[in-house]
Amino acid sequence: MRKKRILVVDDEPGFLSLITEYFKSHQYEVFSAGNLEDAVSAFHKQAPGVVLLDFNMPIVNGDKFLPILQEVDPFIKVIVITGYTLENVEDKFKGLGYFAFFEKGGLALEKLKDKVDEALAY
Repeated sequence: MRKKRILVVDDEPGFLSLITEYFKSHQYEVFSAGNLEDAVSAFHKQAPGVVLLDFNMPIVNGDKFLPILQEVDPFIKVIVITGYTLENVEDKFKGLGYFAFFEKGGLALEKLKDKVDEALAY
């Protein structure tokens, strides 16, 4: 059986580690990047089915990075995970076609996993 491949992009090392280890423990093939340059490289090399993308990143925010991913793979499913509220994210990502949104505060990992599975099956 082919492993489920995801890329986690977040500049907070503790959060990046938490998400990466959680999905690895559930038999996902997980690649991680702490900055957008590493994320682009991993995206090209690993061809993940889903990207978990932080909104607030140094240099280029997620709303500017999402179109770059979509140029490489127009069908990529991106799940935005951020400390911002849904209203802030909807305003910034309007029309960009992200698959789902989760707030970092109170994030339920099982719900995130369910949404990742839904995106992978889509």
